[in-house]
Amino acid sequence: MFKAVKLLNIGRKYDAIKVEDESGKTVAHPNKKLNIVTNFLESKFQNSNKPFNEAFFGEPRKLKKPITKEVRKSINKLNNNRAPRKDGSQEELLKYGPETIDSYIANIINESFEKHEILDINAGEIIPLPKPGKPKGPPKNLRPITLLNTIQKTFSTIVLERIIPQVEKYISHSQSGFRPNRSTADVAWTHKWLATKTLQEKINITITGIDIFSSLRHNRQSNSP
Repeated sequence: MFKAVKLLNIGRKYDAIKVEDESGKTVAHPNKKLNIVTNFLESKFQNSNKPFNEAFFGEPRKLKKPITKEVRKSINKLNNNRAPRKDGSQEELLKYGPETIDSYIANIINESFEKHEILDINAGEIIPLPKPGKPKGPPKNLRPITLLNTIQKTFSTIVLERIIPQVEKYISHSQSGFRPNRSTADVAWTHKWLATKTLQEKINITITGIDIFSSLRHNRQSNSP
């Protein structure tokens, strides 16, 4: 199902983003549109009054399994022809550069754990895209997509590959979001199939859908020491 939906989106182009102010009037000036979207996102991700515990950063220690060849494996998964990120680098710089780059990146990451130094590679650019099927204009109908720095993407892929085998042991088969070859389209199809089944067999069922987005403390990082 996910693959079929993905194929339908090939070549899809997005029009210029429409933004409305609080009164519902369309805003044309780029800077005003930027301010409205920025203020909305900040209110969603930073200004939460919910109490939270201080972020746990752990203790300085070496990795039991130092990062080595994983760097090249992660770099090879980067996509070409992408716009330069906030750090000014492009994927091709790492993919087709000298292999000595791999050891430099590996050493930086390994030392950050050993010395307990947080890498300053989290900066990214947020691009708002219209949510499909939602009215255009209200900022709440924009989905923020963060373009990560190339080094951060490389590191994130390494972390992902390491935790997947463990995480898969605990994830329910019912979860479709952020799973390989699955998406929320599978949930919608399953819901339709179950609804049809209840009508045909005249039975009662209960369907529970959980959206994890609102359960997270999105302001946690910005308020961390």
